[in-house]
Amino acid sequence: MRVTLVSPFDPLPEHEPSAGAHVGGVERVLAHFALDLARRGHDVTLVCSTAGARDDRFDGGVRVLREPRRGMLLRAPYVDLAARIPPESDLVHVPATYPFTTPPVLRRARALGIPAVLDFHFEPDPGDPLGRLAARAYRSLGPRAYPLAELALVRSYEYGRSAPSLSCVPESRWRVVPNGVDTRRFSPQGPRREGDYVLCVGRLVRYKGVEVLLRALSLLRPDVPLLLAGDGPQRAHLQSLARRLGVDARFLGRVPDAELPSLYRGARVTVLPSVNRQEAFGISLLESMACGTPVVASGLPGVAEIARIGGLVARPGDPESLSTQLLRALHFDLLPRGQALAERVQARYSWSAVTDRLLSAYHEALGLGAPAPDAPPRTLAPEVATPADPRGHAVL
Repeated sequence: MRVTLVSPFDPLPEHEPSAGAHVGGVERVLAHFALDLARRGHDVTLVCSTAGARDDRFDGGVRVLREPRRGMLLRAPYVDLAARIPPESDLVHVPATYPFTTPPVLRRARALGIPAVLDFHFEPDPGDPLGRLAARAYRSLGPRAYPLAELALVRSYEYGRSAPSLSCVPESRWRVVPNGVDTRRFSPQGPRREGDYVLCVGRLVRYKGVEVLLRALSLLRPDVPLLLAGDGPQRAHLQSLARRLGVDARFLGRVPDAELPSLYRGARVTVLPSVNRQEAFGISLLESMACGTPVVASGLPGVAEIARIGGLVARPGDPESLSTQLLRALHFDLLPRGQALAERVQARYSWSAVTDRLLSAYHEALGLGAPAPDAPPRTLAPEVATPADPRGHAVL
């Protein structure tokens, strides 16, 4: 199968200046899909923007076409990626919600007669007034192109039903393809960071809700520190707030991908306190539970579904509710831990299982029925590691 995946940003940022790099959940997922599909013998092209010069090459068996972006507007890359779609593609896969990427790519695929799959990762829900205005404008225009896709991939039906942008695509055309986790790397076996701590992994941006977590900890006053793995524009504000609240919060900055598993294994609990629908899934929750560490998370659509595999759920944006759930997680033997928890994640959320679901959706979009058994993996150049996300029960 000749598959073209379109990524708004370069999932392999070592190929562009660090100032222009942007690797979030969307990019990480697309990189995993591209590499896994190539390993299974498919002909994969990845089209993405770059802050550098045009750069077309093979990475990990994937043909990567990097197109220089002309700039950024409201955190969206301004670049013509639709023009780089190979006309010989059998299928095009594009994420939703990017105004200069999603509609043009869907229209170009339709013009070329290539079936397209829309990958709905999140509903735009920025916190600033200008961002909210832009999101409303996009919702009135961008989703008009969504019905051009044969199918829409959602992380969960729960989240899809909460997303106004997806209402123009009938639910009968949705297919659940969740995010995945590398269960070979994220497992209970292996080194663990020494000490006793609460962990939060994510970019330091408003929607991640770290301020809510700091306020919750100021109410709880636990006997362990908070470790924050990630960086972002709110770092200085959050450091100042932690000092004012008397919370022992240790800002680790961007943690290398290779160090994340030991960080998860050593934690008493991992927290995802996000406050709005821009958090649609919570990859850090899967990574933590795959390492055997339970979680506490906000009860957001999609996020809560993942957290309940091995954790507790609090009301979004409510420090008192989050404090209560952290107290239960830290001081009562309520949650599964270790191998028993990891096994809950492995069967459904390993990347192999997720790619199986993706291929099933591809075959359906192409009218091919059930997918054929996987071809034996090809011998490829050394695998390119997917970069780290820089991140960066009942509701009480």
